[in-house]
Amino acid sequence: MDSLSQLAWQHYSFFQKAPSTPRNDTLRFESLLYLGNLFKWWHGRYDSTLFFADQLTKQAQIKKNLKFSVLGILLSESYYHSIKQNYLQALHLNFQAKDLLQNAKQELMLMWRVDMNLGELYGLAGDSQRAIQFLLNAQEGIRKGSGLNVQTTIKNQAFIEQKIGAIYKQLGNFPLSEQYYLTAKTIVERGQSKTSQAYVYDDLGELYLLSKQYNLALFYAKKAEEIWDRIKPVGQSNSWGTLACVYYGLGDYERALMYAQKVVQLKRPTVYVQEQAYQTLYQLFEQKHDWATSTQYYKKYIIARDSIAFIQRKNELASLQKKAELNQLQLQTQQDQRLQAERLLTLQKQSELDKLQARFRTKTLLETATLSDQQRRFEREQADALLKEQRATQRLDKQAFDQQVLQQESRMQKNWLFFISIFSVLIIGLLILLLYSVQLRRRKVEATLQLATERKEADRRLIQTQELERQRMAADLHDDLGGTIAILRRRLLDLRQHMGEPHIIQEFDALQPLIQRSSADLRRIAHNLMPPEFARIGLTHALEQLIHSQPSQPTHFTFFSSSVQRKFSVETELNIYRIVSELIQNINKHAEAQRAAVQMLYHETYLSVTVEDDGLGSHVTKLTPEYTGIGLKTISLRANYIGASLRKDASQAGTLFVLDVPYSSNYEPGWKSNSYSSG
Repeated sequence: MDSLSQLAWQHYSFFQKAPSTPRNDTLRFESLLYLGNLFKWWHGRYDSTLFFADQLTKQAQIKKNLKFSVLGILLSESYYHSIKQNYLQALHLNFQAKDLLQNAKQELMLMWRVDMNLGELYGLAGDSQRAIQFLLNAQEGIRKGSGLNVQTTIKNQAFIEQKIGAIYKQLGNFPLSEQYYLTAKTIVERGQSKTSQAYVYDDLGELYLLSKQYNLALFYAKKAEEIWDRIKPVGQSNSWGTLACVYYGLGDYERALMYAQKVVQLKRPTVYVQEQAYQTLYQLFEQKHDWATSTQYYKKYIIARDSIAFIQRKNELASLQKKAELNQLQLQTQQDQRLQAERLLTLQKQSELDKLQARFRTKTLLETATLSDQQRRFEREQADALLKEQRATQRLDKQAFDQQVLQQESRMQKNWLFFISIFSVLIIGLLILLLYSVQLRRRKVEATLQLATERKEADRRLIQTQELERQRMAADLHDDLGGTIAILRRRLLDLRQHMGEPHIIQEFDALQPLIQRSSADLRRIAHNLMPPEFARIGLTHALEQLIHSQPSQPTHFTFFSSSVQRKFSVETELNIYRIVSELIQNINKHAEAQRAAVQMLYHETYLSVTVEDDGLGSHVTKLTPEYTGIGLKTISLRANYIGASLRKDASQAGTLFVLDVPYSSNYEPGWKSNSYSSG
């Protein structure tokens, strides 16, 4: 784009300095027109289009070149129409170009462009009757001669037929809409533009879908899909929503589901295509009695439908405003024309009066020599009376004219106040709806925050209850069952001393290791149930002791911790310790692993704790589904409570848990699991 603009500017500068000849002027005008059209498609440089359009119009008017004057005005019109969307200014420019062409003595083959622009603008304003009339005038002008090449002429003819068909479809006149769409189809099939053909086929498919002529809708939608598949990237056909609805209407539910799912998988589908897909999906699942899925898609369908309705209401409001502006502009134009005609009539009357006075003075001068003083006085009095009568008549005409102007201005002010009041009522209604929706959203947010607070408080009480129960159980095991085992050991030693038979003494000796191991297991279990003294030994040392207390068979545990460590609160460290302890118990119970490792990695903003093993991995869910219960639910609860995130990755090589604990967190992330868990 930079190279093209530089070359065009050099070309323009050369002819700007060249002598002014018809040929050099034409080449200079063409350079300005090319630069304006170039910047119209240059993102971020749109305003340059208006600059070159103004230069072209001014220079062409100085040289009295009607063709390039109109082309400059139309270039400005495309800037306000397509880029700025200032439809009132665009309409004013089109009428300006139309006046120039109507007053011209030569045919420039440009009137059809102006009529086509006016048809589009009145269509946006919702004035269907004027829009159709201007578009028909444009079509008639193209038939007489467009001044463009064949392919461009075909595209413009088809575009006008499609616009008229769309207006009749919006009005609910399907026969006329079908007639114009079929005419557009015949036109584009003569040309080489596949894109134009695809758009016409899409319009026909949607029209026949609205009239429930499913076979015709299927025929044109499939033709459009074939073209889109060739000229667009894979998965971006504009016809999938129509095909989903058509196949549902034909009873081919499998294909309807396929096309609806294609639309759902698109990255940025239009809201109209989404509405068609969600409508088909909720109806399909409703027939399958899958009420949950049907309800889900029905909600999405309602959201899409409401979005379309909101867009339509917004467009209707904009159309009403544009129509009011267009009517005001037309009324102002008519008033200006009427005032101009009345002023011209007044000037003509004044001119006639001046001529009459001049003739009267001439006649008086010619007759002065032959008339007596009495006759001259009499004639002078008659002339004065006639002059007074004419002046009185002129004053009356002027007063009537001023009164008429005041009445017209009063009617215009009343119309303007009426339009302002309607617009104000609509704006106030819209603001009330927005305030109501904001209030509902605020109440929903407050309810959500309150629910989250209550849920977190419930989690805190549950965790505290669990810790108190663990302490009670540990104390009971240590005080009651520990004492019982110690008494049992002493009684066995006493009995051994009173036994005289050697084989009975050997049996008693064989019970001693079992009792010692039971006592050791009891101490280990009580130690695990009691919370460690984190304030004294720290989280890292507590976990290291936990790993070293595990038996070396059947799973060998290893522990690693980074050198830089950070301190958490005692409550947070206790929950991290409980999570790792529960994961180690799961490995011992269910993983059937030979090796396992626990790592503590202190990063800049968070602590990462990993627990991995080489056990069953992704097979354990299929083998033991009964273990997906309380254990990992408690782990997830503790992780959410301390604001940590827990991830799980299970494969054939084993299972990996990653616990990320931020040093400072204000959120409660969830936990997703797709493999085995135990409790």
